[in-house]
Amino acid sequence: MQHPRPPRAAARLLASLAALALAAFAVLPAGPASARTDDSPRTASAAAAPELLIGQSTRTAWDDFQSYGQDADGGSVYYELRRGDWVGDNHRSYATMLAQQGGTVQVGISWKDNPPGFTGGDENAKAARSRAVTAEIAAGGHTAALDRLLAFTDAYPAARFKLRLDYEVSSFYHCADASCSTYKNAFSRLAAHLDARSRAHNLEYVFHPVRGEYEAMYPGDAAVDWMGVSVFAHELCLPIHDRGYLYNGTPPQNYDIAASQCRNAYIGTDAHGNPAAVWRNFDHDGNVLKLVKFARDHGKPVVLSEAGLMNFTADGTSTDGIEQVRAEQWVNRLFSLLNYRGPIPNLPGEHDLRGVIRSVVYIGLDFRYGWDGVEDGSFDFPPDTTWFVDGRLSRYGPARAAFCRGLAAHGFTARCR
Repeated sequence: MQHPRPPRAAARLLASLAALALAAFAVLPAGPASARTDDSPRTASAAAAPELLIGQSTRTAWDDFQSYGQDADGGSVYYELRRGDWVGDNHRSYATMLAQQGGTVQVGISWKDNPPGFTGGDENAKAARSRAVTAEIAAGGHTAALDRLLAFTDAYPAARFKLRLDYEVSSFYHCADASCSTYKNAFSRLAAHLDARSRAHNLEYVFHPVRGEYEAMYPGDAAVDWMGVSVFAHELCLPIHDRGYLYNGTPPQNYDIAASQCRNAYIGTDAHGNPAAVWRNFDHDGNVLKLVKFARDHGKPVVLSEAGLMNFTADGTSTDGIEQVRAEQWVNRLFSLLNYRGPIPNLPGEHDLRGVIRSVVYIGLDFRYGWDGVEDGSFDFPPDTTWFVDGRLSRYGPARAAFCRGLAAHGFTARCR
């Protein structure tokens, strides 16, 4: 069940007015996170300038960015509920470095990948155990596994911690039924538990769903500070190469191969002013645009919790040629998402989503060597498969230049040298 809080109608009214102001002007309030005392919508501490976070496990990506840039705001790591500890020493070390700088640390608190009590079996069995763990959390279980994380966050009161209460959450791994009340209650229970025990009050909570399930799984305005989304290839309507091309849509009706764009219809008007389907190409997946709109409508800033290159082309181990072109295209579309204003598939009218995305996590790792991106002499993924990609922008001249232009144009504190 959700952590009970006494109702405060006035607070709810003020929060609703703030949400309306956000929708009208796309301005997000600033200020530190604090302990909760009512059921009004949470307000995240969105900085005046958007944040750039680097990496997702080790300082390898940080060092690569430092080779051409400076002043990144923080990075991203993972913490495992089953172990009650960081996924590995490299995650703890990277989090320590970032926290000592007073930076922002995004922490993925995970149980779906390695559920407590899971003794083996196929993915269906693991998902079933993950759903059971979600229900156990909703009932108050597994909170002791967060003690080590709480001690860490309290030790660095100047740092800010964005806590993803599991990441890329989905009904398959987290929902016992169509209502998904188990995950909603688990999210609220964990947020309330951490709030009540945090001495530094430097915690914010990120709801990070898979594309298309943001509305059904939303834990509510009172529990959520940020909405997260992953942005790789299909989210920007670019093809993935996995022993053949995979498109975000079925060509030619729903995907334009020549333009590498999604094709969808939005609700416009015909020559007589009546509602009508208008087909056009898009650079961004419709569910991503709808998630950003949903966040705007609920007064929540968005963090691109995982953003990075994928294997775009049939080029074996090469990072030359068309891979360079695709990487630059990916970067340009990433920054255009931050500044999107236009139609959204299946919805009427034009939508101004500028300023809603306030934080970007660029992973920046050489995934060919595995999720930590540490070169150890052997590849972890076969050539010409999804994750066989070197995501270090230092290896892509045009993409790096586009990334540097994007940081400057969108007002990031991080800059290139």
